[in-house]
Amino acid sequence: MEFKLDILNIIYFIRLLLKHYLILILGPVMLFALIFHLTKDEPKVYTSRTKIYTGIATGANLTSLESSKVDRQSTITAFDNLINVINSRGTAEEVGLRLFVQHMLLEKPTKEIISRESYSNLKRIVPDEVSQLVVEGNYEETYKNFLNYKNKDFENFIYELSYLNHPVYSFEKILSKLKVRRLYSSDMIEITYKSNDPGICKQTLQIFNEVFVEKYSAIKLVQSDAILKYFQNQLDDAQVKLDRSEDQLLKFNKQNNIINYYEQSEHITIQKERFSAYYNELKMELKASEAVLKVLEDKLTVQQKKELNNAEIIKLRNQIAELNIEISVKDYQAEFDTITDTHYQDEIADMRAKSFQLQEKLRNSINQAYFIDNSVDGINSTSVLNQWLVNVVAYESTRAKMLVGDEKNKEFERLVKEYAPKGATMKRLERKIDIAEKEYLSILHSLNVAKLKQQNLELNTNLKVSEEPNFPLKSEPSKRKILLLIGMVIGFIIPAFVIIALDFLNPNIRNVANAQKLTKLNVISIFPNMVKRAKRRDYGELKRLSVNKLFQGIFNLVNGVENRGPIKAIIYSTQDGEGKTCLGNFLLEHMNAKGFKCLLINHKENSEDSEIEQLVFDADGETLKCTSVSNLVKNKNVELSTYDFVLVELPSINLNNYPVKLFSDADLALLTVRANRSWSSADKNALAKLEKQTQHLKQGVILNGVELDEMEKMIGEIPGERSLIRRFIKKVISFQIYSKKLK
Repeated sequence: MEFKLDILNIIYFIRLLLKHYLILILGPVMLFALIFHLTKDEPKVYTSRTKIYTGIATGANLTSLESSKVDRQSTITAFDNLINVINSRGTAEEVGLRLFVQHMLLEKPTKEIISRESYSNLKRIVPDEVSQLVVEGNYEETYKNFLNYKNKDFENFIYELSYLNHPVYSFEKILSKLKVRRLYSSDMIEITYKSNDPGICKQTLQIFNEVFVEKYSAIKLVQSDAILKYFQNQLDDAQVKLDRSEDQLLKFNKQNNIINYYEQSEHITIQKERFSAYYNELKMELKASEAVLKVLEDKLTVQQKKELNNAEIIKLRNQIAELNIEISVKDYQAEFDTITDTHYQDEIADMRAKSFQLQEKLRNSINQAYFIDNSVDGINSTSVLNQWLVNVVAYESTRAKMLVGDEKNKEFERLVKEYAPKGATMKRLERKIDIAEKEYLSILHSLNVAKLKQQNLELNTNLKVSEEPNFPLKSEPSKRKILLLIGMVIGFIIPAFVIIALDFLNPNIRNVANAQKLTKLNVISIFPNMVKRAKRRDYGELKRLSVNKLFQGIFNLVNGVENRGPIKAIIYSTQDGEGKTCLGNFLLEHMNAKGFKCLLINHKENSEDSEIEQLVFDADGETLKCTSVSNLVKNKNVELSTYDFVLVELPSINLNNYPVKLFSDADLALLTVRANRSWSSADKNALAKLEKQTQHLKQGVILNGVELDEMEKMIGEIPGERSLIRRFIKKVISFQIYSKKLK
């Protein structure tokens, strides 16, 4: 059935529901009675509330000493975390266990904690094994005993109390009666708890405040402690690295006798530069002394030279040279050493005096050895020897200084070679210390920041109960009346929905639109269901209107057909029991009343008492070969030309044999279909087989057994008696309150 939202559909649905009024009445009544019975012992419900100040959005911040900056997403996340902690299973479990401990410590019920009825129910179910765990007057010890007992296995009383559906101590029941919400955009949260015992309601909320505050603070501080521990460990590692690097530098300095590498290397460089200048001067002096000695020795005779090389003079000369070397060493130490001592001066003075004595001895030895007054060039020999002696002393002194200088030069070279790689090592060790120190300072800074944040967390996680849980004196209004009302509404809506749904899913033909859609033929008339008759309906008038509609439809079909005698019509159906015989009798009786002479040719004897002229033919045998209506009445002494209308009724074409070619001689064909059945593939195939024989025919469908509601769509208002109220309701629904018939 196509659904269109119009007045007829509204009336149709109302009529459909009225047909099943008993179901629509029994449904609400039964559901009302069921809810009434189930809620007769409904316990009272008490509600307690508490408010907590969190400081999440506008709390103080140690880092800025001002209110913390409001970050909407961070604030939402923080509140979600807090609410999730409150609504967590662990929190509810601990609350239930602590509440159980509180009740078990009572010697008698107290109104502010637990009612007498709840206390009696508790004592009745607690086994002696659990009761023996109670430590009188000691809450924490009792709690520890109960907790250990609960955790020892999964089948003990306390574990089942927490995990099964106990209305007071089960975590699932506790969470189902708990409601947490943030108060608008403030720093406050409101926690609401409902219970049938006002004392339990208040105490549960009181314990909730203690447990969740502790858990939330612990979670936040554990995170902070983990960060602090990490940075502390990193700081300890950095300290070890720094100490190890500094120890390596200290060890290096000790091994290499370094006090201050950069000052020492600078001092060595300065000393080397000064010594280089001094060393060059010595070279020049030594060369000059050698040259002067050579000139002087060239002026001496061979005998003089020979005398100068005697053992005594050479010995004195060597002593003077050795002493000059010692003096040069002491002079160098006094002049170039980093640390000087005053005893150097005394030693140098003694050695110079001793050198002077040796020089005097050498001079005396030379004077004794040589008695010649003049040289070969006429120069005074004493003068030449004196000059030679002076230059020998100077030469030996310079040569001594050169010997010491060579050693010192080698020492400087050794120091440079030694200090050069030490500088690179020193740089590497200092760089290592610098990196370790920076790493240490960076981690130390991070540790200080983490400690500051920890203090800030401790400040912000210090939740405050701004409104303590109240003891509810008045229970909430009962919802029994609302439940009863809802039950009645649901008891009506569900059956009504099922009735309408089944009507939509009904596969029967039912109405004109479906009949035309399935048969692909026009419906010329409809007839009501004569078997199932409604009260206060004039079925005689309904039959007259339907037959009149059929009569008019037939003449509309044959209008324009060439008149070659009587109108020959075939009435047929695809299935048995469609009402062909009855409808044919109605039609022919109506036509007889109108003055038409009619003949009914039927495949069976008509059992009804009727004045209609009729003939019976055999639907089997030779009749199947009939090609015209005349063949059916052959040998019957009937003249068809004397009749105005001839109606031939065939057996159901889907289940019986019938003369197919008879359709080629007919003027029109009337298919009879029952409305209260479905249209099957067999019906469709039966019509398809007749398609070639009926192409030239005028065809129509008679829809039989139609419900009265569908009749109204084709013939108008159904004739019958109606009460004043029913007529008024129909006018209201169809918006015809003020409509009147015109004369």
